[in-house]
Amino acid sequence: MVITPESVTLKPGYSWKNLPVKEKSTYSSAINQADAGPIREESVTAVTKFDADPFLKKHTAFGIVLRMKTDDKTFYVGSDCYPCLTEVSGNRINDTYTFNATSTI
Repeated sequence: MVITPESVTLKPGYSWKNLPVKEKSTYSSAINQADAGPIREESVTAVTKFDADPFLKKHTAFGIVLRMKTDDKTFYVGSDCYPCLTEVSGNRINDTYTFNATSTI
């Protein structure tokens, strides 16, 4: 419903979907200069058991916002204007989710 850099307020009836990972997720961020100005490119990679979340795998075409938690901070990747795009690959043992978001600064 409302997305700011510091928080996301979900619409009534919506809730966060947890993705049970097998190992620490990998986050990367880079700022690149484009003709229109600086662009932030963020990527998150998460490994899960095969088909750990068939709902999320089925709906990868929808743009999403990721809520990432560290030991002392919560941050968000993606927004309503610049959602994460999801790619899933797997080998019938593990699934690898890659979430990519590109936004202006």
